[in-house]
Parts: sequence; C-alpha cells; structure tokens
Amino acid sequence: MKVLTRCVSESFVIGDEIVVTVKEVESEHATLGIESLTHEFPYHEVTVAISSPEIDRLPSLIR
Repeated sequence: MKVLTRCVSESFVIGDEIVVTVKEVESEHATLGIESLTHEFPYHEVTVAISSPEIDRLPSLIR
C-alpha cells in the first residue's frame, strides 16, 4: 500500500483519468473530492468522508 500526504486543496492523479483533492481535514476524518478528467462518472465530482476506523479497513473494503 502506498501512503500519500497532502494538505487541504492539494491533489493527486490516479492514472490519467482521476483527480483526488483534499477538501477538508478534521481530527478524525478527511473529506476528499474525486473528479474524472474524462467525465465518465454520472457526476464528475463526488465528495466522500473517511473516518479513522474506516481507514484501517480500507484494504479489506477495496478487495
């Protein structure tokens, strides 16, 4: 697993198509904006919040 560190308003790109932007960081969770550069999503931007307990479970949720 690769761990990335970003500040609010910073982004990273997955492949050539997905941009993930840190929207907000609080003590127990971060809010991310996920955007498709090819606009293949029904909505081109989605914001999700992931709390600390969910972060520990991410590898098992992705499989």
